[in-house]
Amino acid sequence: MEDLRHINFLLISSFLMQMLVGIVGISVPIYAAGMGASPLLLGVIGATGGLIYSFMPFVSGSLSDRFRRKIFISTSTLFYGLSCILYALAENPSMFIPIKALEWVSVALFWPSTEALLTEAGGSELKGILRKFNLSWGSAMIVGPMIGGSLISALGAGIRAPFLLSSVISFTLSFLSIVMVWEPSINKGAYGNGISKRSLSKIKNNANLIFMSVVSILLFASVGGIVISLFPAYAAELGIPAYEIGLIMLVNGLFRLAAFFGAYKIERRIGKAYVFLAGSLTLSLASALIVVSSTTPAFSISLSLLGFGTGILYAASIEVILKSWSSAKGYAAGIFESLIGAGYFLGPLVGGFVAEYFQSAPYILCSFISLAVSLLQTLYRMRKKKF
Repeated sequence: MEDLRHINFLLISSFLMQMLVGIVGISVPIYAAGMGASPLLLGVIGATGGLIYSFMPFVSGSLSDRFRRKIFISTSTLFYGLSCILYALAENPSMFIPIKALEWVSVALFWPSTEALLTEAGGSELKGILRKFNLSWGSAMIVGPMIGGSLISALGAGIRAPFLLSSVISFTLSFLSIVMVWEPSINKGAYGNGISKRSLSKIKNNANLIFMSVVSILLFASVGGIVISLFPAYAAELGIPAYEIGLIMLVNGLFRLAAFFGAYKIERRIGKAYVFLAGSLTLSLASALIVVSSTTPAFSISLSLLGFGTGILYAASIEVILKSWSSAKGYAAGIFESLIGAGYFLGPLVGGFVAEYFQSAPYILCSFISLAVSLLQTLYRMRKKKF
């Protein structure tokens, strides 16, 4: 019973944390653009979070194998609430850069510990736990941007309601995590070296799939980082109101959720290698459609495809990475999240730079990169034959 309550709280926390990231994620570029931020500055703001997230999850995940993970979860939600308060107080868009850094330090403390605790609790039922976890945070990505966009549309960009609401939820979650998170009394120091001999054997046997996973993580994170950091302002420039932008992101999240439901069924039918290829091709098509879109229905179609492609790549990748480590789950989760962070850093930074020339350029870039990854996966698979 204690274990079930613990798992349910972690799943609820995952939902709430990702919901907050969605609310803040859509609000920051809209508020920053309203303050006069250029596309390059929007890209730098987004890339700042990605830069922090490219190494902090690995650090926090490794440390969580030595110390109590609930400390990381409680601290992360406390810091996230503080970052939301600072967003609400900021008067200059350039101030969003250090605040974005604090926000993503908070996120980096949260996910590796949460994923590690869920993996440890899942045991032989890892796929079932991961499916519930993906559905939890995936459904939050649906409602988060919609809540943020609706609040801005209803109350106006001058009222910082999305940030204030997020801070209240964050502080409450921080307090509850101290009471509700449970972890067994184990020798944390035993996992300090990160990779056991058994893990090394698994990594060697799964080297091909790990390569595909790493490339896929960098791809969907880069494309997703561009969409999160630049798309809301891009759509607003085309005259689409904030609540409709939130609706578009909601559709994106719905199809990501659908991918989580069906990812393992698709994998059983076509094989994991073809899942990676299908996801990359889907992202290429979706990005190309964004370029030629200018209305809410058209963007909804393109971002629904993007959400589905991201979802199947995420589900396939996280299982490969976490299964490759027989111990030190925080270490493995940290590697996974840091790879996402690297994509979130590179995507917005490069996307913001090319957007200075013309605003649809980032999505042209996404389409070509996704297609290039598809070709790389095909050539790599042909070289390695079958895995």
